[in-house]
Amino acid sequence: MSAYLVVDLDIHDPEAIADYRSKALPLVAKAGGRLIALDDAPLELEGWQATNMLIIEFLDMDAIRGLFASPEYAPLARQRQTAAGSRIIALRGVQEH
Repeated sequence: MSAYLVVDLDIHDPEAIADYRSKALPLVAKAGGRLIALDDAPLELEGWQATNMLIIEFLDMDAIRGLFASPEYAPLARQRQTAAGSRIIALRGVQEH
């Protein structure tokens, strides 16, 4: 079942985040992920003041766990954490019948 990584960033260092994305997105693709939404000014409708959001679709939760546990991603995670405040969640997709 598909799974979605939802990321909300408060970016403090735009250059470092641009560098992070240039390196992280190939790892995401290697893990089977596909960027489906990226917005630096999401429309606030109710109760969430997001600043920079992205959604990545993966084949399943194991692919997300594998990406976050990979030794290749560890230094990039530290780079992201230094350059931005992060709120990250993973959601299971809806199983189609």
